[in-house]
Amino acid sequence: MTTTRIRRCGETALLLDCADLAEAVRLAGRIGQMRPEPLDVVTAARTVLVTVREAAALPELRRRLEALLAEHADQPVAPPSSGNLPASNRLSGFRIGASDPKGGSEEGVADFGDAGASAGGDGGSDAGSDAGADAGPEAGSGAGAERGVAGVTIDVRYDGPDLAAVADLAGMSTEALVRTHSSITWRAAFGGFAPGFFYLVDARELGAGGPNAREPDAGGAGASEAAGGPSAKPALPAVPRLGSPRARVPAGAVGLADRFCAVYPGASPGGWQLLGTTDARLWDLDRPDPALLAPGMTVRFREVGGRAGDGAPTPDSAR
Repeated sequence: MTTTRIRRCGETALLLDCADLAEAVRLAGRIGQMRPEPLDVVTAARTVLVTVREAAALPELRRRLEALLAEHADQPVAPPSSGNLPASNRLSGFRIGASDPKGGSEEGVADFGDAGASAGGDGGSDAGSDAGADAGPEAGSGAGAERGVAGVTIDVRYDGPDLAAVADLAGMSTEALVRTHSSITWRAAFGGFAPGFFYLVDARELGAGGPNAREPDAGGAGASEAAGGPSAKPALPAVPRLGSPRARVPAGAVGLADRFCAVYPGASPGGWQLLGTTDARLWDLDRPDPALLAPGMTVRFREVGGRAGDGAPTPDSAR
């Protein structure tokens, strides 16, 4: 029995109030599969906004949503496949940079995996030129590729000013925190705050699993022993926001707040606890689709060196 209720929102939209994030993501996935599809489906932490082109379509939309809630409330829904994403998000075979100051190479990678890309994804040359690098041997092997879900692996230097504090909060060493954070398959639940900013959640909390959902967490602390249901124990505890937000967080900062992880797409004020930095561009107006991520995508983080305390430069916000 669903706890969701439907409310009118303006002249051409309905708002679904959900019990929690897992329900919101599940319902948004089902609504997005409706045909004819709504004009837009926007997920948030506990709501789903569904819009249509004109007010006359709202009664029929409400009827269809009520039927959906009555018939399918307890049925799981898979994350959106790559075929549901804009063609310009199908970037299999291209690498978007994140540098390793110790690796001896000028540019690291953010690898894209998309099982559907070979079946017509354009993966255009513009995306490749953004990276300044050719496809490497790992292209197409990003998180979620084997499940037919678009995914990306982002290289991170774990040099954040809050790395040690978050490790203390989690009751583990900084090394274990890095291993745990990079072992999680994250899922882009919804966007907000700034263009290209996505709230990532451990896929196991949404029942979405992931390529490593049944593997023990590398950190060995706070690990989830079982796979993927919304009741799965999270690998990391909820992390409080800073008591006083920073006036400036640099672009590419990787942070935690509550149970979410995110990458700041541009420099801005922010109160998230910062674990590290990446050079991957989360928002780039020179790309056909400026946003690197999209709802439903899976995200993995990969350590490339420069950990805090080893002499690597720290973000501007730490100075």
